[in-house]
Amino acid sequence: MARTYISVDRRECDGGIQLSIGIEDDDGGGYGYRIAGPKYDGRGKTLIKHFISKRDAEEIKRYLA
Repeated sequence: MARTYISVDRRECDGGIQLSIGIEDDDGGGYGYRIAGPKYDGRGKTLIKHFISKRDAEEIKRYLA
């Protein structure tokens, strides 16, 4: 089952910070969307990753409305 997450990553090449939202499938693959920060360079380090719960999603929708 695919899960939605938000993450903060640091690029290896220059230390730039990126905020993104993504989908992760059962085998760890998936795709995402960069919300803010530099383009992902493929060699960064995830600083924090949070899987979005149903409650999180409802609160986010409320803020976006």
